[in-house]
Amino acid sequence: MIKDPILSLAIVFILSFFSSRLVKKFKIPTITAYIALGILLSPGLLNLVSHKLFLASEFFSNIVLGMIAFSLGASFSLGIFRRVGKAVVSISITSAFAAWLLVSFVFWLIFHQPFYIAFIFGAIATATAPAAVVMVTQEYRSRGEFTDTLLGIVAIDDAWALIIFALSLALAKSFIAHTIGITAVFNALSKSAMEIAGSFLVGGLTAVIFNKFTHLITSVKERLIYTLGFLFLTIGLAYSFNFSVLLACMFMGAVLVNTNRMSSQFFNSLRDIETPLYIIFFVLAGASLDVRVLLAGGGLALAFIIFRTLGKYVGAFFGAVIVDSPRLVKKYMGLALIPQAGVALACALVAKHSLNGGWGDLILTITIATTVVFELIGPSITKFSLVKAGEIKEE
Repeated sequence: MIKDPILSLAIVFILSFFSSRLVKKFKIPTITAYIALGILLSPGLLNLVSHKLFLASEFFSNIVLGMIAFSLGASFSLGIFRRVGKAVVSISITSAFAAWLLVSFVFWLIFHQPFYIAFIFGAIATATAPAAVVMVTQEYRSRGEFTDTLLGIVAIDDAWALIIFALSLALAKSFIAHTIGITAVFNALSKSAMEIAGSFLVGGLTAVIFNKFTHLITSVKERLIYTLGFLFLTIGLAYSFNFSVLLACMFMGAVLVNTNRMSSQFFNSLRDIETPLYIIFFVLAGASLDVRVLLAGGGLALAFIIFRTLGKYVGAFFGAVIVDSPRLVKKYMGLALIPQAGVALACALVAKHSLNGGWGDLILTITIATTVVFELIGPSITKFSLVKAGEIKEE
């Protein structure tokens, strides 16, 4: 095992560079390479990740989670909602809730997991991978109504996932801390509502203060420093008050995109620094995979893959039926939403740091394993859907 965290980071970055170059030749998503590299460097295999780096994983996780959620907030532009229309809202909501409820009830009733833990698995199942979907549409120059609807859905889908996850996690933490009963249910719901409201309050207030002083910015470097300062302020306040970092940062981004005409510049300013942080985040996530837990929970992983896919498909179908979307949207949209990556891992890492009794390790391990599968097969299934919809030509 390498004891020095700096040497460990050097190995992570150098191997990440070469692994990303390698997987591009096989058209495998880069995130999959980072996760696979983390598994390879984990204590169970090569053991090249410093223990001190593992101790700092929560610190890195909160920063990256905040950045991901802040970027997702941009999807809540009123202009986007007007443009994408009722089909996007309907399908995104029904596909998210169908995946949540189906996975939750399967884990609870068939695999006999505590219902509050089952709800967390269900919440993670709602998330998609916008980057993978966008990459497929760009690579094959997909154009048409199906593509426009798909891109609109993935733009806001993960926002629903964050809200559902925040509610599920608050319930789980309350039930783990208290005895189950009517009082516990009321306390859990009250705490969930307070956590969500507090998260929105923190994100909204920091966005308002953010807007007050943007006129003082005179350069690109100052814009980056200013954006990072307020983003870290939101993360720190949410963490200090035990609110949801994900929801607070998402709401900050949502308020900013609707109140500041220059908001795109602030979102874009983070792109130059986000990649190294994402590498650390995904490699450490992969290195956290516990092979023993995975072997014990292999049935859960398989069930998660099957019933998340089924939930997404059925939910998207009914959402399309509700608004009378075209036949091809009804038939293939659910398949196009299969990819899953960053937000699911982000939620799983939050669960790992928030839950006791080994539940966090189980949730993270299952999520890592299934994310690798979804990132390997998801883009191909999305491409298949676009081909069947007639918006890219078959090779």
